Parts: sequence; structure tokens; C-alpha cells
Amino acid sequence: MYKRQSHSNSQGIANQIVSDHSQFYNFSKISESKLENHELNSIDLIITIGGDGTILRAANKVSELTIPILGINTGRVGFMSELESDNFKKDIKSYLDGEARIEMRAMLEANIKNLDTMHALNDITVARGKVLRVIEVSTEINDVHLSTYRGDGVVVSSPTGSTAYALSLGSPVMDPLLENILLKPIATHMSQFGGVVVGKDAKIKLTVFTRNDAILNIDGFKDIQMENNDSVEIRISDRKVAFLRMQNPDKYWGDLSRRLGISCLLYTSAAADE
Repeated sequence: MYKRQSHSNSQGIANQIVSDHSQFYNFSKISESKLENHELNSIDLIITIGGDGTILRAANKVSELTIPILGINTGRVGFMSELESDNFKKDIKSYLDGEARIEMRAMLEANIKNLDTMHALNDITVARGKVLRVIEVSTEINDVHLSTYRGDGVVVSSPTGSTAYALSLGSPVMDPLLENILLKPIATHMSQFGGVVVGKDAKIKLTVFTRNDAILNIDGFKDIQMENNDSVEIRISDRKVAFLRMQNPDKYWGDLSRRLGISCLLYTSAAADE
């Protein structure tokens, strides 16, 4: 089990799972700081206890092995988790007993300079650094220039990440089982394009023009400094993240509405007659 160190009740949830199920399964409780050094080849399932950020960090570290992840949400929204901290005790047995299905989610990969390829489950962002001045980001899709955005930067999102930063920028939510890529500018000025969705085989190239610093961010927790005229190439990764799921995939949209607090007015013929 992988738990977020800073969350007060993560330890209690982990202890409860071990207490209830250790006679049938072997568990290892691992904190975030120790996951990378843990031997994972013999692990069949990773249970994360925390929010979406906990899942993102775990997915980044284990995606190469495609170990299924089961999330128990103790955060605020928890788009990626099916279990909540108040219902995990009665529901988790079905997951552990093999009644769940495996759901694969697409990842993005980024290549910049001579660094190793980086992978993201949610999004990859090129944004201005500490200096509060706009940057220019030239955007190419399959070597064809789309636009040069002048503003705070550009976010490139996977379908899973379309409910994250991109959503706050006004982007549409994509079906999480797709393999498309969403490109959305951040606080742009005088831009003719509000954003695009491209196919799974597309290659996106972002080139930064700035007199100051810029940052390449991977899934919200890894920063790489970018300088003027630096470029990053982004595409769908060969890696995928496996999630353990019980719910029908179509329930995603109802859960999305609930988690976002979207309400609707039910209009009936009886209401029309009033």
C-alpha cells in the first residue's frame, strides 16, 4: 500500500486494511519517499491512500511495470479513485477477491534536451517562471505550425488530465478511455485559437521564446527549467496506467457530475402544466 505521508488518517486506513485482510494477502506499507526504492517486481496491486496527487506520483513511478492501482480517496475531489475513505471497509474485499476489471489509461511522454523521456498521466505544462511576464510558445502539430501563443503558457493534457488543470481553463472533458491529446493555452493575449484536440498519433512540439525563465512541469510535481528557444516534444506514450475498477465505465459521467457539483433541473410534463 502506498500512502501519502502528510495525510492524518492514511495510516489508520492502511492499518485497517492490513488488519482485516492480512490472513489472505501479504501487504507492505510504503510511504511516498520509499516507493521508488522498493522492489516492485513481485507486487500484484498498489493501493494508494490520498488524493489524485498521490495516484499521479505512484503512477509515474510504477507505470513501466503496469501494476494495477486501486485508489482510496482522502482528498477533496478524487477523480481517479473509486473508493472513498468512508466506504472502503465494506467495498474493498470485492476488489481484492478478483471481481474487478482492469482499466487502462493513456499517458503522455515528453522529450527535452538530453534528458531521459518523462511520462505524465495527467498533463505536461510549459509556463512562465517566477517573473510575472508573458512568454511566447510556438506550437507545432506533426511539424506544421498551429499558433504562437502569447500569455502564461500552454498545457497539454491526456484524456485523464482533462478533468484537472485543463478543465479549470475551460477545456472540455474527454472520455478517459480515449488516447487523444488536448492542447490548451493559458491566459493568452490576442490568440486566434482557444485550443485543439488531436489524435493519438500526433506529435506536439512546443518552443519557448522568453527573456526570462520558463518551466516545464510534469503532472504538477516535477519541474524542468526551460530557456529561450528550448523545445519539448510531446506525444502519447507507449506506457499506460492500469486501474482496478468495479464500476461500469459509463458511470464515469455520473460521477463526474457529482464530483464537480453540477446540478440539473428535471423538467417534466407535469411541471410544464403548472
